[in-house]
Amino acid sequence: MDKIQTTKERILIFLEKNGIKKESFYRETGISASNFKGVGLKSDLGVDKLARILKVYPELNDNVVWLITGEGELSTEVDNNKKDHQNDDLYTSDINDKIGDLLANLFAQYNTQDKSLMFLQSQITKLEKQYSKAISEQNKMLNEILSEMKATK
Repeated sequence: MDKIQTTKERILIFLEKNGIKKESFYRETGISASNFKGVGLKSDLGVDKLARILKVYPELNDNVVWLITGEGELSTEVDNNKKDHQNDDLYTSDINDKIGDLLANLFAQYNTQDKSLMFLQSQITKLEKQYSKAISEQNKMLNEILSEMKATK
């Protein structure tokens, strides 16, 4: 097997060896999948993200040297007392609450923007009417001036 070049690639190996789905990893750590695809896979993993991963997957603490440097072997001994990474009801409820709050916030922003657009449309309509009236009056005055000029010739 080729030497793994990045911390991100070693994380993917850890996930595979422990039967952890990538989607679960992304959800549990809050890290975007794009960090582990294409060019993102070759970029550095920030310390903040690494700390989040180690907090969510404490079993990696025993493998931190391997994770960061690639030296040594990945220990795959599983401690049954460690966090179960399955999707439990509490976690789902928390996520659903956050999604509900986010959707409510987006809906409120949408309503505010919709009202603002309606106000702006009404202002545009008023300005168009004023513009048309001003143009009409200007044309009327120009016609009067032209008529007087013709009459004085």
